Amino acid sequence: MKISTTIPALSAPRASSVIATALTAAVIGLAACASSPPTQFYSLTPVSAQNPATQSDSATSGAMPLRVAAVHIPPTLDRREVVRRGAGDRLEISGDHRWGAPFDEMLQHVLTQDLVDRLPSGTIVLPSSPPPSGTASVVVDLLQFQSDAGGAVVLQGSWSLLPSGQSSPALVRDFRYEDSGAQNFEDQAAAMSRLLGRLADDIASRALAKH
Repeated sequence: MKISTTIPALSAPRASSVIATALTAAVIGLAACASSPPTQFYSLTPVSAQNPATQSDSATSGAMPLRVAAVHIPPTLDRREVVRRGAGDRLEISGDHRWGAPFDEMLQHVLTQDLVDRLPSGTIVLPSSPPPSGTASVVVDLLQFQSDAGGAVVLQGSWSLLPSGQSSPALVRDFRYEDSGAQNFEDQAAAMSRLLGRLADDIASRALAKH
């Protein structure tokens, strides 16, 4: 028995209708793409110290080498999208506003730059550099670092100072800083930079007090 495999051709009116539908869908898709806002990328920036201690180098000041070993962030912030707190228990995660680098790595590098500006020259060891003998480590653990629905930005957590070769911290400090007026994402990034500078002020003063 021979089975026919011939596919019936579309009639001219039906073919025209299919083509018109496909073209309409394509035009709508292109219009949607054209109207989508471009993705905005943000970065935290170092904030200058009011009274930097860079008038002498670490060799003459006796300051111990110090590096920011890690900045641990909560899972809700471990993403490229900028996160804001909404009303109640909601989180607002924006796909159009993103950090220019992994958030924890950016915090580590900007905090390092802030400390370079606040401590004697040569004190701070860069994150990827081999640490010299006797280098102490700063480890930061964040509980929150984002703005809320009212525009207030909160930086809260603790930091620890670990002497070289030791697993138990010589110092643990809790902190909570707040900055207001973050009405948009650009304001939020600027406020977060200022708060990170305040954290660097505390770390620098405590590190100098140990000597």
